[in-house]
Amino acid sequence: MNYSSAALSVIYSLGQITLGLLLHPYQTMQSLVRDKVFIWMSFLPVAVYILAKLVWYYLIVPTVRFVFSCQSSGFFGCDLIPFFANWLVLFCVYWQVLLLYLLIRFLLTFEVKKNF
Repeated sequence: MNYSSAALSVIYSLGQITLGLLLHPYQTMQSLVRDKVFIWMSFLPVAVYILAKLVWYYLIVPTVRFVFSCQSSGFFGCDLIPFFANWLVLFCVYWQVLLLYLLIRFLLTFEVKKNF
């Protein structure tokens, strides 16, 4: 297997795990803990939060404020910027708490099964 095929395979796997953690966190976390290869992906919401925060503050907010001149106009989109920022924080925190709960739950469950 050459380097590009291996890289595409890893990217595909990470994408599938990311989608699984978003859509089916219970099943995906169970298989992650059982296999223990991609267990580090249980901290994916932190990475998503950091990336979204960087894109948000350095790309989206300045563009909206420049295009719609939020200081001088009464565009309602300017008032929605803090709402969407708070929603993003709440979503990432909730997602991370859920994944950490499932991680601890499955780690303890598989340890108990292994001891019996």
